[in-house]
Order: sequence, then C-alpha cells, then structure tokens
Amino acid sequence: MEIAKLVLEYIQTLIWPGIVLFIAIYFKKETSALLGRIKSAKLPGGVSFDLNEKILEVEALSNEVQETVTAKQEEHKGKPTIPLTEANARLIQLGLRPSPSGMDMNYYLDIARQDPNLALAGLRIDIDILVRNLAKGIGILVDEKRTTVHLLKKLLETGHIYKNQYELAVKVLSVCNQAIHGFPITYGQAQAVIVSAEALVDDYIAWMSWGFDDNWQPQRNS
Repeated sequence: MEIAKLVLEYIQTLIWPGIVLFIAIYFKKETSALLGRIKSAKLPGGVSFDLNEKILEVEALSNEVQETVTAKQEEHKGKPTIPLTEANARLIQLGLRPSPSGMDMNYYLDIARQDPNLALAGLRIDIDILVRNLAKGIGILVDEKRTTVHLLKKLLETGHIYKNQYELAVKVLSVCNQAIHGFPITYGQAQAVIVSAEALVDDYIAWMSWGFDDNWQPQRNS
C-alpha cells in the first residue's frame, strides 16, 4: 500500500509538466507570433527589466554559490555523494516528493532545444518542489498556500541557506515566471538559466547525501 502511495505521488509530480507541454505544443502557432518580437519583460506595476541583464546576474550568483558547494564537498571529502540515478529514490526514502527531472538539468536543456519557455516552466516547477522538500526535511512547517519565495525567506532567516543561494533562487524563479507568462526566451537564455540553477541542485544533493543521520550509502551494482 505504501509503495502504491509513493508511485501515485511520483505520478502527480509529472502531471503539471505534461499539461504545460501539451498546451505549448497545441497552441504553438498562436503564441509564436505574439512572443517573437519582445526583447524585455515588464512586470505588474510598471517595473521593467532587461532579460539579458538579469541572466547575467543569475550567472554571477551561480558562480558564487558553486564556490560554496565546492568548499562543502571538500569538507566532506571521502564521503559518498548521491548520484543522479538515485536522487529520486533518496527523496522518496526521506518521505519527500521526487523531482520531475530527477535533478538532472540535462532534462531541461533537452526540452529547451525545442521550446525554451517550456523548459523554464518545468524548471520553475522543479525548484518549487525542491524548496518545499528542503523546508519539510529540516522541520519547517510547509503550508501549501505559502509561496516558494516565502519559504526561501524562512530558510534564509533560519540559517539553512546562504544569502547568495537565496538571491540566486529568487532570480532564477523570476526569469522562469516571465517564461511562464509568455515572454519569449531564446535557447541561449534558457541554457544560461538552467546551467546556473545547477549550483543550487548540487548543494541540494550534498544536503541529501550528508544532512541526515541514517548512514546513507550508494547502491552497489552486482
């Protein structure tokens, strides 16, 4: 019965990406003309930003975060790190929701070659799941009505993430939200955001590997 429940939860994580994919393909002709000529996005309230400038900020923050991750990996040198092939199994083992991509950013890079906006929409869903998992995993009450940014603020205030991680996650989410709202994204822009988000995923995998006292060990191939 427990296995059936876990399988159902896993399927549920795939429903929204599938719906977004269907809509994107079905209405591709109708949306392409509308999205083709917009260079910069304008947020509600009249606040505008240049997308390329924001992506440059995302890349700079990603480099900062990656330095932190590298230092953490050095600190835990010799300890096993969860491979991507076991990432979702580990999440389920911890009672958390699996990732639609299995935390493999190549999944979204492949989608971006066909539809950059759809790739960032999927990444947005993935980050939401991972943030809620992190909050739940460290004992923060996760109210489904709370936004992902609210949970990120909680994680920052309680010292579970660094300021640059918070800023990177918020900026990545902002670009992804623009993609969801229909602002055109090129493959190069989507690629930059997805690759930058990998620094967050790397630290997340580190947490899954070493953040629990259950003596996790990688599966041994016979």
